[in-house]
Amino acid sequence: MPKFEDAKLRVIFDELKKQESVLFSFNSNLVDLDKPINTTPFRGLMVDYLEVLLGEKYTFKETNSHIIITYAPQRLNVHTIDIDTLKNNRAKITGYVMDVQTNKPIDFVTVYDRTTFQAASLTRKNGYFELDLKNLGNTVTVALSKENYRDTMLVLLLPVNVTNPDPNRKVGYHQTLDSTKTIANSGFGRFFTSSRQRIQSMNVGGFFVYSPFQISMTPGLSTHGLFNSQVVNKFSLNIIGGYTAGVDGTEWAGVFNVNQFDMRGLQAAGVTNVVGGDVRGVQMAGAANVGLNTAKGVQIAGVWNTIDTLIAGAQIAGGANLATDAKRSLQIAGVLNKSTNEVGNQIAGGINMAKKVHGVQLGVVNIADSSDYPIGVFNWIKNGTRQFSLGFDESQFASLNFRSGGKVLYAVLGAGIYVDNKDLQYGFETGLGGFLVKKKSFSLSAELVHRIQFDKNWKYSEANRSSLRIIPAVHLTKSLQLYAAPSLTYAEAIHKVDGANGVSWKFWGADASRNTLHGGGTVGLSYVF
Repeated sequence: MPKFEDAKLRVIFDELKKQESVLFSFNSNLVDLDKPINTTPFRGLMVDYLEVLLGEKYTFKETNSHIIITYAPQRLNVHTIDIDTLKNNRAKITGYVMDVQTNKPIDFVTVYDRTTFQAASLTRKNGYFELDLKNLGNTVTVALSKENYRDTMLVLLLPVNVTNPDPNRKVGYHQTLDSTKTIANSGFGRFFTSSRQRIQSMNVGGFFVYSPFQISMTPGLSTHGLFNSQVVNKFSLNIIGGYTAGVDGTEWAGVFNVNQFDMRGLQAAGVTNVVGGDVRGVQMAGAANVGLNTAKGVQIAGVWNTIDTLIAGAQIAGGANLATDAKRSLQIAGVLNKSTNEVGNQIAGGINMAKKVHGVQLGVVNIADSSDYPIGVFNWIKNGTRQFSLGFDESQFASLNFRSGGKVLYAVLGAGIYVDNKDLQYGFETGLGGFLVKKKSFSLSAELVHRIQFDKNWKYSEANRSSLRIIPAVHLTKSLQLYAAPSLTYAEAIHKVDGANGVSWKFWGADASRNTLHGGGTVGLSYVF
């Protein structure tokens, strides 16, 4: 590397990326990229150069494509380590982990087999650990990890010829940009996992290894033991529940699945699935699917689905779907759909809520900042249409209607009374309307409205009306509009005469004794707000 004078750290990192084709991963609060750096020319190991740049209180882990930078000001060491060789190609490794500076024992240090990744343990209060290993090779690499301590590895030589570890063993690293969106910091994660497993995850961090399969009864009883939270499996079977690093294939559970990192493929559980990383594929749960980061695929649950960002796909739930952002996605729920930011389309038996809707909202109540195509009984669109209208039609029905919706579609909800009708007194209207033309001084819209009717004693009349209205409106001011709307109405007979079958046609007004298709009209005044 060349000499640098008052160069920002980000400039030096960019030069390293360019020369060495390596990427850096770190918490943005940990490293100040705008810090000025002065260095002399350097030739040597990358780790030594990074210590020159950042200091000795940082530790550096290397993966296939990244160098992970973490803060580790403290050091640990292992005292009085012992290997007890057992039968059937097994061995027990024991020892004590101590702080290098204070020489005091350290508890809750993760100790694991770095060769096969088949065994892990946590140290006790006196720093003591036991590691039971099987299927031994020629060497055993024991790794020690604890938050704020530099990772330490011990290579133990067994009394056989030394060979390299299995070159086919694949390992990886999961980068977490937001620590609040992790299993250890979520309510669901704390509910389904133990404190020992969460400490294990904190110590080892985003490091994981791949395995073809795992079987567990509960998160603590797994074929991968305590290390199960750091293993990504092709196939995972959890009789009651399991806690793994992730899925790259298929996972089934009688009750619950918990993944610390990503889920890719198919995941099914009798009660719930919880994923701390990204979801790519299909999640199915009897009760709930919970994703803490992004999803691309389908979530299907009996009660609810929740995800931070639904990149593309659908959420289908009997109860509710919750997302922070679902711009190019579909939400279908029996009760509630909610997207804090954007959403593609929403269909609910109850309420739809979003900030910006790119497609259609279909529900009883639709709420959004922006939604051009809401279809419901009541809409509240912040940047849409809201108006009260007083109208009087050919049946001498005086009504007050509330129109609410988007810039294209809106809902009609109204009530009124008959001025001079011996048989009917009250009526309620619901309907759907849409703007055909919308100018500054003039607008033209069409509505399809249905009216149910009652007599003066509030007895329901089976003679209902359905009308198609064409509404031209002149804008007197920014808020007041005057309209005269011709209509085509199908009206059921109030006093149906025996033998009077079929539908009669009248140019104006209904026939009280027959079902009638007739022309009509409404005049009125609207207040827009």
